[in-house]
Amino acid sequence: MGRTPVRYGVGVATDLRSHLGTPVVRAPLPIAPSFAPLFADGGLVRGRTVACTGDAALSTALALAASATRLGSWLAVIGVPQLGVGAAIEAGVAIERIVLAQPPRASREWVATVAALVEGFDVLIVAPPTSLSAHDARRLQTRVAARQSVLIVVHLPPPLAPHTRLAPQVFGADLDVRADTVAWSGIEQGGSHITQRMVHVRVSGRRCASPREATIDLSCATNQRVS
Repeated sequence: MGRTPVRYGVGVATDLRSHLGTPVVRAPLPIAPSFAPLFADGGLVRGRTVACTGDAALSTALALAASATRLGSWLAVIGVPQLGVGAAIEAGVAIERIVLAQPPRASREWVATVAALVEGFDVLIVAPPTSLSAHDARRLQTRVAARQSVLIVVHLPPPLAPHTRLAPQVFGADLDVRADTVAWSGIEQGGSHITQRMVHVRVSGRRCASPREATIDLSCATNQRVS
């Protein structure tokens, strides 16, 4: 009997696509209007990783995720010490769509927790432990890309993460967001609470053709609505 030749090429690839279907590219998750000019795509592109650094890293990460939660997305905050519900509300996050998780900071348990939560959440804000390896970080990013979630990695300064070393930057970020406080208002002259926080935000990275920066009133940004 003669053998039927099997050819690999464009025809086979086309046939596979017709059976498996072309992956659906979903629209970016919305962000507050004051942040939009800093992001070339106008929002948080699904499947990507954003690294937030600076003294306002956590507040900025929450502010970036807030609009998406108010429009129905779920947010998981993992391994961020001393973050309370009140702080999330002040950042504009829809409180009914946030889950706070504090897994053990041993790499294996931390990775397992993040991997499980990726399956059910559109946005994840994580503070990685110092024991996290680059290999495990890549595995998590692969899962995030497949699930089309957004991973926001915050590198907390020592006052927010006492008695811990700053975690190495093992995640390969698509965007680097540096957020530094410029000025506070409301606590001078006996004020009892903060009414304004001006933050200088600079966005750069491999998914940013050229760095973009602006000074943003973080307290106003968290209350902005997306049209």
